[in-house]
Amino acid sequence: MDMTVSISDLDKRMLSKGIAGWRSANADIDIAIKSENWWAIESAQQDRSLHANTIALIFHKYTDAAPEQGGHS
Repeated sequence: MDMTVSISDLDKRMLSKGIAGWRSANADIDIAIKSENWWAIESAQQDRSLHANTIALIFHKYTDAAPEQGGHS
């Protein structure tokens, strides 16, 4: 099933940056794990989390959710 959502230009830019940042953080995590750099792992995980939250907030803004699903009424 496909989903089409019309979003503003600003949100498109934020979504694009969020996805790119999330992918970059995943790559950073892989590198940090290979080097056993625990500080870098933690930092990259936090970065990935921030990008994932940005992506989720943008999608939540444009999707309809019933109040029982945690959406706004």
